[in-house]
Amino acid sequence: MKIAARFEGDAANRRGDGRRMLRLGTTGKFARGDGAVTVHNVSQSGLLIETREPLRQGDTFAVELPQAGEQSAEVVWADAPMFGCRFAEPLGAAALSAAQLRGEPLAAADAGAGAEDFGARFHRLRIARGLSLGEIANRLGVSKPTVWAWEHGKSRPVERRLAALADVLGVSLSGLEPAAPGPDRELELSRRRIADAYGVEPSRVRIMIEL
Repeated sequence: MKIAARFEGDAANRRGDGRRMLRLGTTGKFARGDGAVTVHNVSQSGLLIETREPLRQGDTFAVELPQAGEQSAEVVWADAPMFGCRFAEPLGAAALSAAQLRGEPLAAADAGAGAEDFGARFHRLRIARGLSLGEIANRLGVSKPTVWAWEHGKSRPVERRLAALADVLGVSLSGLEPAAPGPDRELELSRRRIADAYGVEPSRVRIMIEL
């Protein structure tokens, strides 16, 4: 199966079962037929998917994963278009590793060639304030998957939430807008890519330039 995938090694989202952020384009099979699914997060115990299919908590479905074949999963929480699912049987370590190996590392071009988008800026501001996705969700009265979608460029906050979000992040409304590219932004984006690769927070990455 030809797939396009990429990892985001966010340590804050890892669990004891080896959870990794994985974006994988694949096809899910639902009761009424096939439907497009994007797997954002996969572990031995379950996965986080995005789909326009009208899934509800308790629904079961099959999803095809590389080297693991067709796996049965149950929706344990739903916040359309995001759904948290649990495998009927844990995914084997070898199958999980195979899925990870099929992914492509985040490319430099994917980082916008120096341009900071809303999600990247949101991530930077959140980390600078020492806030988790859950803390921001609680303060704004939204779900954690919704905030996750903002940070990963899957959606943007509605206009009425922007002022509250800016207040939580300690910036003005204009401060939420992407910054123009420049040397400082190049360093910040490089720091984030290194942090993603090693599964640490960007604040723990130091870049030195010898002249």
